[in-house]
Amino acid sequence: MSVTTLPMYNEEEAIWIEQVRSNHDSNALSCLINKYRPMIDNMRAHYYIKSLDRNDWYQEAFWICYQTCNLFDGTTGSKFGSFFKMKFKHRVIDIIRKENSQKRKLNNIAEPLEKIDTKRLTIPSHRNQIELFDTLNYLAKKMTKTEIVALRYAMGHLSLRQACEQAQTDERQIRQAVYSCHRKIKKARELDLS
Repeated sequence: MSVTTLPMYNEEEAIWIEQVRSNHDSNALSCLINKYRPMIDNMRAHYYIKSLDRNDWYQEAFWICYQTCNLFDGTTGSKFGSFFKMKFKHRVIDIIRKENSQKRKLNNIAEPLEKIDTKRLTIPSHRNQIELFDTLNYLAKKMTKTEIVALRYAMGHLSLRQACEQAQTDERQIRQAVYSCHRKIKKARELDLS
C-alpha cells in the first residue's frame, strides 16, 4: 500500500507508519512514540502496574506501536492514534490481568497462620531439644549449686575433677547430684507429657 492511498489527516504520520511497516525503521517508530507520548503517560498515570517502571511502559508502547503499524489499515477511515490507543490499552489490561492472576495463585497457596499446625514448623528432634531446654531452664531455678555443677559435669562441660572443685565436694556427692538431676528432669518431662 503506498503512502498516498492512506487517507489520514497527517501525512507525516502516514510516512512514519509506512517506514515502520516496510523498512522496520526504528527512527520512524520513535517519532510515532514521541507523538503519542502524552497518551502513553496518561495511560501510565491511569493504570498502576507494580512490575513496570517508566522504561518498561515505553518498551511496551514501542512493541504495541510496531504491531499497530503492521496491522493498521487507514483505508476504512480509522485513525492510527485511536487504533494505537485501543491496542495499547488492551495490552495494559492484559498485563494487569496477568499480575492479578499471579497474586490469586499465591493467595491460593498461602495458608493462614491460624490454620497452621505448629508441630509442622519444627522437626521432632528440634522440638525435643526446645522442650528439654525449657525444662532445664525451669529446674535450674530449683536446683542446688552442687546439682547445677553436677548437671554441667553430666553434659560434658566439666571434668569430674573440675566439678568437685567448683562444688567443693567429693566424687561420690557429684555422682549422687547427677542422679538427683536425672530424677528431677525425668519427673518434669513426665509431667509435661501428661
